[in-house]
Amino acid sequence: MALFNRFLRDQRANVATLFAVAIIPLIGSVGMAIDYSRFAQERTRLGDALDAAVLAVGSQPKMSDTQAFDTVNGWIAAHMKSDPYVLDSVVQNGEGVTGKAHVDVPMTLSHVLGVDHLTADVVSQVERTLGKVELVMVLDNTGSMAGTKIATLITAANKLVDSLSAAAKDPASLRIGLVPFSQTVSVGPTYQNAPWLDAAGKSASAKSLFLGQTVNRFDLFKKLGKTWGGCVETRAMPYEATETYDTGVPDSLYVPYFAPDEPGNRGVAPYSNSYINDTAVAAIAKSLNVAILKKDEWKYQQGDVLKYAAGGAQQTGKTSFGYQYGPNSGCEIAPLQRLTSDTGAVKKAINAMIAQGNTDIPAGLEWGWNVLSPTGPFADGKPYGDGEWTKVVVLMTDGNNENNEGNSNDQSYYSGAGYIWQGRMGVTAADKPTRTKLRDDRLAALCANIKGAGKTDPRDTDNVTIYTIRVEVKNGSSQVLQKCASDAKKFYDVQNVNQLVSVFQDIGGSIQKLRIAM
Repeated sequence: MALFNRFLRDQRANVATLFAVAIIPLIGSVGMAIDYSRFAQERTRLGDALDAAVLAVGSQPKMSDTQAFDTVNGWIAAHMKSDPYVLDSVVQNGEGVTGKAHVDVPMTLSHVLGVDHLTADVVSQVERTLGKVELVMVLDNTGSMAGTKIATLITAANKLVDSLSAAAKDPASLRIGLVPFSQTVSVGPTYQNAPWLDAAGKSASAKSLFLGQTVNRFDLFKKLGKTWGGCVETRAMPYEATETYDTGVPDSLYVPYFAPDEPGNRGVAPYSNSYINDTAVAAIAKSLNVAILKKDEWKYQQGDVLKYAAGGAQQTGKTSFGYQYGPNSGCEIAPLQRLTSDTGAVKKAINAMIAQGNTDIPAGLEWGWNVLSPTGPFADGKPYGDGEWTKVVVLMTDGNNENNEGNSNDQSYYSGAGYIWQGRMGVTAADKPTRTKLRDDRLAALCANIKGAGKTDPRDTDNVTIYTIRVEVKNGSSQVLQKCASDAKKFYDVQNVNQLVSVFQDIGGSIQKLRIAM
């Protein structure tokens, strides 16, 4: 009976059978865990490689779809080395770049469960985000821009606004300004009573045009029955290369642009802008109680204020330079646009641009700085060093600084820099190459000061980033614009105006930041 009972209790054969049955899923489960761990590692490696690849494409200038695919493929190959993978697609659009790839990971111990391999599918998408940006476009609107150039510039500037606006998550995080420039800049006639304007004519620059007398130029406009066009003169150094002004220091204020009636009867050469008849020299001498020498008659006739109240006929039509005769001669330029989040207003200002006048780049850049400045005339800009905001200047020109000789005794033509003899450029007489050099030096000083704005240590990162663009300039040197740019990649020497749109788009892409979206 005891032997029988031991037989009934003996389960050794059952244990072996059950173990044999159980070991298969056990091995499969452990194997699957091991294989899945290796699968996850391969998926992560491919995902990291794809992330790096699409970031590389997104950070570079616009490329063809084939170039984008090849670039991504090359990056993955470098990261994955000999491991097999397949790049399925690379798609570029205005928002960013999306790449899709997969890798087949062969299974080892999982074979017992009938699993030969697992496919790791990865998707990486980088999208452009703007952050918070204050941008001012300082754009050449001189006569040489007429025709195709100004039309292309308008298109390029509008597309830059559109691309940045599309990338902005919050419209309030994008603020754009515009400064068209030629030989002067128009702030617009609404600023007649602005505290930074030398309306009373107390500055040395204002007085020098009218024989040292303090003259309110707006009074002269009124006597002529004209409205101030909104243009301003440049300031003498050291103020021109700064963003500051002081209402108690007249020389630091901006002088309203007023092209004087030049000597001679209206419309008669050799002066370019003689629009009313002169007062007799004897009457001028009597009113000033001075003896006027023959050689000085022209300056007294030009600086005489009596003639503006005479009520005589005024010359109409255009001067030999294509400007309108009168006190606004040479002020035929679209007004600037202050910083705004209203992209519609910016585009309206862009579309209003026209091509007229000579080139004075410092005049434009000074007001570009004023538009961005937290302390200048408008004080619209965010404080320097505000970590949330990026400040950007895009400066574009198709010419060199130009101040022509001529116009009889004036030896120059009235512009935002006045006449050469007024000393605004640092000299009272100079040939044309010297004048260009003087304005180049002023431009270099402005560029350095803008990049140094708000910095307490020269080694600190610049608070303002400058991009410079030179379009179809066949003579002169590009050195001043190259040095003005924040780095070598931010200077563009455009040989064909048709490339201008892509250059502006490239700048837009550079301003935007990339982030991994998925």
